[in-house]
Amino acid sequence: MDFQDERTSAPSPPSEVEFVVVGAGLAGLAAALTLHRAGREVLILERDESVGGRVRTDLEDGYVLDRGFQVLLTAYPEVARHIDLDALDLRPFVRGVNVWENGSFTELSDPRRSLTALVGGLRTQVLTTRDRVRFLKLAVRLLTSKNGFLGREDDCSTGEFLETLRFSDRSIEKLWEPLLSGIQLTPSLEGSARLACLILRCLLVGPAAVPARGMQEIPNQMAAGLPRGSVHVGVEVEKINGSEVFLSTGEVTAARRVIVATEQPAAARLLKGESFEGRAQWHAYFSATEAPSKSEAIHLLPSVQGPCRNIAIMSNVAPEYAPQGSALIVAAGPTSGRESHLVEAREHLVHVFGHQAQSWELIKQGIVEHAQPMFVPGANFRRQIQSDQQIVVAGDHRTTPSIQGALVSGRLAALEAIREQ
Repeated sequence: MDFQDERTSAPSPPSEVEFVVVGAGLAGLAAALTLHRAGREVLILERDESVGGRVRTDLEDGYVLDRGFQVLLTAYPEVARHIDLDALDLRPFVRGVNVWENGSFTELSDPRRSLTALVGGLRTQVLTTRDRVRFLKLAVRLLTSKNGFLGREDDCSTGEFLETLRFSDRSIEKLWEPLLSGIQLTPSLEGSARLACLILRCLLVGPAAVPARGMQEIPNQMAAGLPRGSVHVGVEVEKINGSEVFLSTGEVTAARRVIVATEQPAAARLLKGESFEGRAQWHAYFSATEAPSKSEAIHLLPSVQGPCRNIAIMSNVAPEYAPQGSALIVAAGPTSGRESHLVEAREHLVHVFGHQAQSWELIKQGIVEHAQPMFVPGANFRRQIQSDQQIVVAGDHRTTPSIQGALVSGRLAALEAIREQ
């Protein structure tokens, strides 16, 4: 699954190059692609053994395991600039969700999709008649808005926003909180309403999906668009002095300009700045001899019931994620510490899916400590990208915590680097 070919196996980076990008996550790759397409010489230095940053995938015994529960929102505006969606062989989720009510799941999806979707939507008690009308009005406003619906000065917590729209307490508990806190990795609905509106708009415009071979196909494809020999993995940058990049091996690479496209804590270390806490996600993958349902939608669970905020039967969505005859289930949620919540999660899964969940085999669990940078109500969507005359900073910590934000920040950093030469 890793991006491994001759372009990553050069014995050592060159001693001089036009542009150096530190970090081969999505922001660094977007910056490098933007520079390359502008006819500029670019070198990427990545500490890990493969590209992708937080967007990584592991193969274990025939299972495709993304590092954390991740999906691609295909309607992200920036995606088309950098990624060939057709070539990713995407597997879309159903455009809807499964909500937990009265001891079982009800699928709420586009009523035009099927008679089952229509019936499920009509019989659910999660949404009152007024909730449905309010949701329709919100959807129309989101789809017709050119400015993201909310301005920075109008931003507030997502919870306050939903209360202002007068959604029922039941809909907030069963639908909105597990959906939006799961996406923003917040304990509840304290995340930015402005950001939540942009996410909702993307979900309305296009489906969430995963590549058939895992999320790492996204950075792999981007890296494949760069010149051979321009991506060096397994190379750790120890410090940056002006436009000189010092490696842990003792080698030095000089550049006209340097783009630092790492996670915020790593960028703070290299630039001697302040490190900020991010949001973390715990996740666990389970195998089963039989899928607990045939649903291809994401399951939402209220926070009052347990740690599982989102559950997906990945092998229903992408059969390639599991070997034939097996099912792959992922459970995930926000976390404030280093605890995996595995014991509580198992109890939660048994409560939801019954005793069959007791026989599910744990394949892998983990915590992505900096799954997202912190983003609070009122924060700028685009923050300063220039550190000094020789260094430009990229990463979703400079824009919005998302694949969209990472790609935008990389492109803007590259354009700034070119402009300031």
